[in-house]
Parts: sequence; C-alpha cells; structure tokens
Amino acid sequence: MREKVLISQMREKDPNALKKLIDSYSGYVAAIIRNISRGVLGEDDVEELAADVFLAAWQTSDKLIEGKVQPYLAAIARNKTKSRLRSRKDTVPIEDTIIIDAADLQEEVEKTLLAETIRDAITQLSEQDGEVLIRHYYYYQQIQEIADEMKLSTSAVKVRLHRARKKLKDLLIERGYTYETEFV
Repeated sequence: MREKVLISQMREKDPNALKKLIDSYSGYVAAIIRNISRGVLGEDDVEELAADVFLAAWQTSDKLIEGKVQPYLAAIARNKTKSRLRSRKDTVPIEDTIIIDAADLQEEVEKTLLAETIRDAITQLSEQDGEVLIRHYYYYQQIQEIADEMKLSTSAVKVRLHRARKKLKDLLIERGYTYETEFV
C-alpha cells in the first residue's frame, strides 16, 4: 500500500516522494552500482550514478508499477553503470562506429534471440530458483545478500543457483543451444 502511495506521489511530482524513494532505495542502488563496477568506479562516481538513477526514476515516474519499483531502479542502475564503464574506455574512431558489418548484425540478432529464450526458460523454473538466478546474474547480488533478503541460508542459495543453472542449461539444450560457449 505504501508503495502505491509513493508511486502516485512520484507521478504527481511531489518532491517528498522522491526523498522517500531515495531514503528507501539508496543503499540498494549503490550496492548494484558497486557490484557491477567491481571497484572500477570511486565513491564519488557511485554517488553521482545513484543520483542519476533517482533522477531518471523521477523523470519516468509514469513507468513505475506497484511491486516493481525495486527491479525498475535496479535496471536503471545497471544500465547507467554499464554506460559509464563503457564511456571510460578509449574512444573509438568515428569510421569504426559507422560501418556495420553483416557478421556483427547477425551476432546481435543471435544474442537477442538467446536473451529472449533465456527469459522464457527462466519462467519455467520454480519461482524461488528463478528469483535467485535473476538476483545473482542480472542484479549482480552476492550470495550472502540474496540469502539475507530472501531469508534463506547461503547454502540454500548456492543449491538453488546450481539447480537453476542446470535446469536452465537443459531447457536451452532442448531449444537447440548445444554448445557450452553459447551459455556465457
């Protein structure tokens, strides 16, 4: 109920709602940024990116859905962090960015199809196994953090991860993905 009110206030552009959102999720967002950057970004960068995440949530508050605020913030944090990490690399000459190779295009299409297949296969896992898998590989949460938030032991999380990976692998093999290297 509180989340529904918060979303409503965010859509009405109530500054207090943004403050509540930041107070509730700033640690979570910062943890995702730190986990993805693996120490490459300093604390100033983490704080700046977290602020960018909340600004983006404020600007796109019409996309907030009850029960999905945390995953929405995680997706924004993940995307902004990856963009920041990409921008830190040396710049690519403009000629290299203009030419689109057919092989590169096919590789992108194959990656997209694989991602869709993986999403579909995850829906066939048990709810807890799927959640553990997504938290670990999509939101980059550590096993202890998953255990704490889901009120499981660390060994239970490890077992669920193992079981989910095995089941996911079997489901992908059934769909024609046969090489181990394709699962990376």
